[in-house]
Amino acid sequence: MRAAHTLEIWRAHVDTLADRVAQLDTAATLSTPESVARARTAFVAARRAYKHVEVGLEYYVPSTSKGMNGPALPEVEESEGPEAVFPPTGFQVIEESLYGDDPLGEQDAVRQETATLRQLVTRARTMMQAQRATDDRIWDAAKLELARIVTLGLAGFDSPVAGHALGEADAALEGVARSLAPYRTDTPAWATLDSTIGAARAMLQAGTDRESFDHFAFIVDRLNPLARALRETRVALGIGTPTERRAFRMEAASVFDSAAFDVMAFAPLDAVPATAEAVALGRTLFHDLRLSGDGQRACSSCHIPENAFTDGLRVNTARGGSPLARNTPTVINSGVQLGVFSDLRTTYLEDQVTDVVENVDEMHGSLETSARVLSADRAVAARFAVAFAGQGAAADSVVTAARIRTALAAYQRSLTRLNAPVDRALRGDTSALSAEARLGFNVFVGKGKCATCHFLPLTNGTVPPMYQKSEVEVLGTPVRADTARGTVDPDVGRHRLSRAEPHRYAFRTPSLRNVALTAPYMHNGAYPTLESVIDFYNRGGGAGIGIGLDNQTLPPDPLNLTAGEQRNLVTFLRALTDTTGTGRR
Repeated sequence: MRAAHTLEIWRAHVDTLADRVAQLDTAATLSTPESVARARTAFVAARRAYKHVEVGLEYYVPSTSKGMNGPALPEVEESEGPEAVFPPTGFQVIEESLYGDDPLGEQDAVRQETATLRQLVTRARTMMQAQRATDDRIWDAAKLELARIVTLGLAGFDSPVAGHALGEADAALEGVARSLAPYRTDTPAWATLDSTIGAARAMLQAGTDRESFDHFAFIVDRLNPLARALRETRVALGIGTPTERRAFRMEAASVFDSAAFDVMAFAPLDAVPATAEAVALGRTLFHDLRLSGDGQRACSSCHIPENAFTDGLRVNTARGGSPLARNTPTVINSGVQLGVFSDLRTTYLEDQVTDVVENVDEMHGSLETSARVLSADRAVAARFAVAFAGQGAAADSVVTAARIRTALAAYQRSLTRLNAPVDRALRGDTSALSAEARLGFNVFVGKGKCATCHFLPLTNGTVPPMYQKSEVEVLGTPVRADTARGTVDPDVGRHRLSRAEPHRYAFRTPSLRNVALTAPYMHNGAYPTLESVIDFYNRGGGAGIGIGLDNQTLPPDPLNLTAGEQRNLVTFLRALTDTTGTGRR
């Protein structure tokens, strides 16, 4: 009954959203500055109404919700071919027009997008009417909304132009509180939940803008306690969690918890947790030259453990001595992202193994051949038998290509390290982070806009809170670290695979963890230092150094970071270092 009551609350909020969008549609006749002001007021009211019910829409109708409030970027449906590029819709498209340089000239676009938004809201209303809910799902939706607020909302992900992140986060928290109202009891757990929601909302309401907001304090002192209170109240009510596997673990309270992530949720559906023996075997194979065609190169030849699994080179050399196309990335934390390689050409680590081993420029080997060679090594074959005991293989096929892939992938997943000084500080040990690094964290989330692509806490481009898709971005990366009259690097990135124009020069957003140890930077190793990378972003990416790309997804406006803010940002990035037990000296 309580879950049904929450559904009715959400349906009423969708009705209110429909009314607010209709009012926005009426106000979208833009002829004077006064009319623009009225339209902006209507826009704020409409998106606040959306935020009140985001908790339910994102959980039960995520595709329609994305249509209403997704990024203002073309959507490529790669499975349908390179021409399947669909224009963005919804609030963010309207926001760009209403809050851009010439809103009066955007009247037709605003009216068209508002009409589309009304259709999407109508669809959401119909779909929500058909929904059924259970208590565990309602509380799971609330938990995910808290994660969405801290990883996307406060970073400015869905209010990149208007800058309404604080107010909209407040509205989203209000929506969570309203959603849980049917479960209210007169208990200490509820009193704590009420007070933590109230404290979080009060801090948001007291904030003036996202750039000056103390994001670090909000997470440590407000959002994390709220997430814990939410879990404790759910447990006190005797409500469980859904049973499916998810990257953000069901039992975790906050994405900043020490065990928040399940690496197996980033693995193929048929993958099973690796045994310690399989991980150890994978470590051995990582250094085994027999995986290469000529017996001269192992995984560790380029991914050097002592160098945080990079090689320190701009690009390494291919077989034959010519340069490879791209910089060698670290494999630390490669197990907590969806999609591998700079162009996301494989989804899982197992497929990455095949690609590298059999790549003519890299190892030029064959997993099937390697399996036969390793089978002849009795000691290695015995280790395979132990590592994969009970999995039904015949004795003559204990070493297989599939098992080589599995063992190497298991080893890479074992290199997940999420206990850097930043992590410890965000979990409450604030002494782990210097004052300068804390200021840098606030630049990262606030003025620097870094967290709009490098999503907290993993700092890669796999989109929270569901972690089911990884983003690619067009930065306008130059051939070399120029500061003016730059030339775009000719590597077209994801476009080589998708052939879709929005993907020309698009690359995966990499993790920034251990970034202080993995120079040089970018897919081509163009930038030698963190300071030079930050300077590139501070100028507006490629657009700021004379590279004019129509499809640059990085905002082209300068960030105007001061020298001190840039230094603090570097200090923060250095505090993302955790290579414990990986073999780095």
